[in-house]
Amino acid sequence: MSSSNNYYDLDDILTDAEKIPCRFNITVPGLGYLEGNPGKPIQKDTKVELPLWLAEILAILNISEESSENFIDLSDPDFINVKVISAMKTSPISVDLHKLLPNYYSMVEKWCLMFNDTILIENVMNMLKERAFEINNFANNANKQISNEFMYTLDEFEKKLFKKTLESNKLMRKWLKE
Repeated sequence: MSSSNNYYDLDDILTDAEKIPCRFNITVPGLGYLEGNPGKPIQKDTKVELPLWLAEILAILNISEESSENFIDLSDPDFINVKVISAMKTSPISVDLHKLLPNYYSMVEKWCLMFNDTILIENVMNMLKERAFEINNFANNANKQISNEFMYTLDEFEKKLFKKTLESNKLMRKWLKE
């Protein structure tokens, strides 16, 4: 399990429930309900989507002590597909993270912990830097009428960042007036 799990954090719970595409490496009796066939086995090479918490366990658990093969192989999910990564690199502000996953950064963190994906980490960090700059601009101009289309693309982490930045700016203006 990821070391970033926080039992009481609602965002963490929602992230762990996100579905991840996987493929079974063996036939498993009685798991047919995962694909809508209760009482039947799930066949080898069957592709299903499993919640992250379960997929993570089955992806690292070996079939037997003698085998180094795992129960499932994970496929790259949509939130890190080539199209998303390309958009992330070329125009980070235009990526609709909320539409991809409401808890995008949390999911990327868990994914990168599982696979030690340094390239993904670098791309996401670069995107976050640019988006944080834009979030700061919005927080500084919150009283002015500006287009808030960008605000609808924020994931939950970015929304919290916006609120904290807005609060900090208000407190700073108050302090400067005194």
